[in-house]
Amino acid sequence: MSSNKKITMRQLQILIILSAMGTGVIVLPRRAADFLPEGAQDGWVIAIGLTLIAIVVGILISAAARAAQSAAEYTLSENLNETKSPQDLSFIDSVSILLTKPFAYVLGIIMWAKLVIAAGLELRIFLEISRDIMLPNTPAYVISAVMIGACAYAAAKGLETRARVAEVLFALLILPILFLFTIAVLDADFTNLQPVLVNDVHSLVRGSVRLGFILTGLECLLLVSAYVPREKSLGRAVVGALGVAGVLIICITVITIASFGSGLSNEPWPVIGMMDVINLPGSFIERQEALMFGFWIVTAFALGNAMLFFGGLLVTDIFKKAKLSTGVILSALGVFGVSILPIDRETVYAQMDFMYATTGIFFLVVLPIALLIAAKITIWGRNKILAKTIAFMIFLAFAITLLVGCWDSTEIENRAFVVAMGVDKSEENYSVTLSIPIMDEDGKDEDEDEEIPAHIKTSEGQTITEALKKLDAKNDKNLYYGQTKLIILGTNLLESEEFLRGTLNTITNAMKSPRRIHVLAAEDPSKILSTKPPAEILPGSYVGDIYRDKNKIGGHAFALDFERLSSMSDAIIPKIERNDDELRLSGAVVLKKSCKTGIISPEELQGLLWCFPRGNTGAVVTAENISMKIEKHKTNISFHPGETDSPLRAVIEIKATGTVDEISETAQESVEMREHLENIFTAAIKKEISATAELLQNEHGVDGYNLLEHLRKKNYPLYKQYADNWHEIFPKIEIVPQVTVVV
Repeated sequence: MSSNKKITMRQLQILIILSAMGTGVIVLPRRAADFLPEGAQDGWVIAIGLTLIAIVVGILISAAARAAQSAAEYTLSENLNETKSPQDLSFIDSVSILLTKPFAYVLGIIMWAKLVIAAGLELRIFLEISRDIMLPNTPAYVISAVMIGACAYAAAKGLETRARVAEVLFALLILPILFLFTIAVLDADFTNLQPVLVNDVHSLVRGSVRLGFILTGLECLLLVSAYVPREKSLGRAVVGALGVAGVLIICITVITIASFGSGLSNEPWPVIGMMDVINLPGSFIERQEALMFGFWIVTAFALGNAMLFFGGLLVTDIFKKAKLSTGVILSALGVFGVSILPIDRETVYAQMDFMYATTGIFFLVVLPIALLIAAKITIWGRNKILAKTIAFMIFLAFAITLLVGCWDSTEIENRAFVVAMGVDKSEENYSVTLSIPIMDEDGKDEDEDEEIPAHIKTSEGQTITEALKKLDAKNDKNLYYGQTKLIILGTNLLESEEFLRGTLNTITNAMKSPRRIHVLAAEDPSKILSTKPPAEILPGSYVGDIYRDKNKIGGHAFALDFERLSSMSDAIIPKIERNDDELRLSGAVVLKKSCKTGIISPEELQGLLWCFPRGNTGAVVTAENISMKIEKHKTNISFHPGETDSPLRAVIEIKATGTVDEISETAQESVEMREHLENIFTAAIKKEISATAELLQNEHGVDGYNLLEHLRKKNYPLYKQYADNWHEIFPKIEIVPQVTVVV
């Protein structure tokens, strides 16, 4: 640990892992979906492809860096007039010896510019995420200056300081992330990864190559050879680090796809947003995605710190009298300028793709190959002019490629956090209700003892926008929707397709970015939101918590999110009712072509919930005046070609486990009684499923079972055959329940 300007291989590996887990990983699943025409479920293949590409490139760069250093030392030892020690050779020194000084200096300047621009664009993505999730009204230049200042301070202290800081940050980062993603696995639906490999090989390869911008910073390995032990294999260390980073990236991508499914393409930052929908045991955090982003700040710091350090190092290598701190400051100013350019997100992605396709490919592939060739020629003792000529030709080819080619922050105490929203429609006006917790200085809810909850704000208007403006005017704080967890739609509003579509569009614009907000239906949304919760629960989040623990207030339902509702014309919205001060989930509202077509009773909804994971856990099934409480159930849906008039046959296989307490201990020990109970409850569950299926098929014509989505996952050829005319196919499907009950 002495100040010898050296770091260990372990420290190098930690630096590589932290840099690889930068902002690119956050956008990887979302951008992978853009390159897959047949669905985002194959995004994990692109993650594997990127990992393999990174390992191959890492081996190539490591070999080139070591070869260039060895060849330069060989040349230096042959020239007795040189005074520089071989141990003092930097990357620019090695290239100067092998490929002439003019080429080395031009190369160094281009590499510095590439690092600065790449760091600025990466930081710009970080700024976008920061403003979307935590700091919507904070100017970008403030966030940028704070992050760059922290990165520059550590970079100016040298490589050893960076390595030691990375060891501490790695320990602080890796354990919480592993914990969070372990919890995320429990809530993920891995059937969203089906069907597997439906995208053609060309799309998968193209996506892997096009998303190579994730490898930003890997070219810095060209500069580290002089700072790690010579007796240990650089290539082996790099491969090990990239392998670990690759496994983490693949796991993150798989879990993200499993969590969002087909809705992945609508999420701007799915890796971060995924944390908002998982159930952390004992969690009191209102916005878990902000917690996740807090951990990811560490990786953004690591990547920015690396770019500034190596940018500063290049400045000192080119301008021999310059200090590292001077080079870091110059690099930091360049990164800051790029990060605050007035360009949108898609332009940032386009610029990153362009840089990767030009300078990125050059430094990751072309330059390492050129260095290997020059080093071999030098070591073999051949004509050095030939090596310099080759390098000059490569430089000319690269040059031809280049030629073608307000302070408005809002303090948290001045912000009104909307945790739930209710929207309904009367004959003339829209009615909008917001739940806005008002806390005193001691953190106590100010309306706890009031008859009329102070946290409920209601207003009417001829449009929803007008009602929202009135609500904004009534508050002395700025309305903020970043913590909204629940939207309740009135049944009167659902009577009209025009009203519903207008409402969804208005809410989308108000939220500014799509989020996975849960949706319920109610006769009177304001009455539901006005319910006083238990003292320990935050007003407004009480109703939303039924999606985490549906037994909390009684009844059963599935979770429908706002994003899914907005993308569908046919849907089933869980319904909630209030009796005195008690809330209860009670059936559902059926929408066909974005218009209410009927109501499903709680009993009919139970027949539907057998097809949802854990949908009927805790439910009660009654047969022959005996009740069984469902402890757990598993469902598998398979499809087969239909017979006679049915084009398709859907087999719903259910294995349910439950307990019966209404019989004597003697009867419980009877094998015959157990078999009898299992038979009658099997028949009862089949009857529930068949009755609901008949209702949905014949009366409503709405695929509440999501059979089309199951068909896409289980039998993609049949999905392609029937997807276009599913409205005609669904009523004709033969739905066959196959039930096994264990009492």
